[in-house]
Amino acid sequence: MIACLETSIPAPKSTSSSEVTERTLELLETEINFIPNAAFNSADLEEEILAESMPDELHISGDLLTLNTSQNISSHLSRLCQAEVLTVDAERNLFRRMNYFKFKANVLRSQLDPAAPDEYKINKIDQYLSEALNSRAHLIRSNMRLVVSIVKKCVTPHVSFDELLSDGIWSLIKAADKFDYSRGFRFSTYAYHAISNFAYRKIADQRKTNVRFMPATHSSMLDEASEQSKPVMDVRIWQEMSELLAKTMNHLDEREQLIIEGRFALGDQHNVRTFQSLADELGISKERVRQLEKRAVAKLRLEAAETDLEMMCEFGGY
Repeated sequence: MIACLETSIPAPKSTSSSEVTERTLELLETEINFIPNAAFNSADLEEEILAESMPDELHISGDLLTLNTSQNISSHLSRLCQAEVLTVDAERNLFRRMNYFKFKANVLRSQLDPAAPDEYKINKIDQYLSEALNSRAHLIRSNMRLVVSIVKKCVTPHVSFDELLSDGIWSLIKAADKFDYSRGFRFSTYAYHAISNFAYRKIADQRKTNVRFMPATHSSMLDEASEQSKPVMDVRIWQEMSELLAKTMNHLDEREQLIIEGRFALGDQHNVRTFQSLADELGISKERVRQLEKRAVAKLRLEAAETDLEMMCEFGGY
């Protein structure tokens, strides 16, 4: 199986021939992912990067890189949020540094020969990977407050803050690995969507699981309770999703619009309406209302396939 850099921490320097051979084979099975850039082929770039003035606390511990759900993330929260937000130039330099050293490590990796292990190349690869991971760790730490701000708005009775925070950190790490700094955008914009989308899907999946295992006798109780309740997601986020829905409502017929407005508390609706209340108003069965709602949501999906409306549909359980 091919390993990935996210879970491959550079090994200590080898001292024996067998260890060098083992490390060579390990690296040959390791996929080093990076965002390519034409400038990486410049002979002077490494000297330029090493000469750059880096932000304080660049070489921090690697605990962020090995954080998992079995750890007590809350105990780390205060410390992880202490880093200052990076300037545009500092952020760009760190992303360039991270991807350049991954690129250099990958170049040397392609030259490895298990039949003739080269300890110098092995140590150089480890050095490059260590530099790349240190840069990424600083980028992650500098954006931790973004993760916390998103997670706090998405907590529900069934998905805890710690669980969402763990997933949010992982989403942030994955976003950092995929971000192309050369396009000129700020990383926070890219990361915001990655973290939010993952959180919405997590909530939607949990909701589907809860409904799937809920006794049938509770379904009517759930409908009635929803008529008096507000969405469990943060009000601001729900409003943003509602605005996205409102922009595409003109693609629905009058009956479908009434159902969507009622079910998602849009327009003059202040509470989420039950299927039964909508059925009574329209003079049709509750099951027919469900069918019309699904048809309306399917139409809305086609009109907003590349927007955050997709996440709202996921949250709604469709």
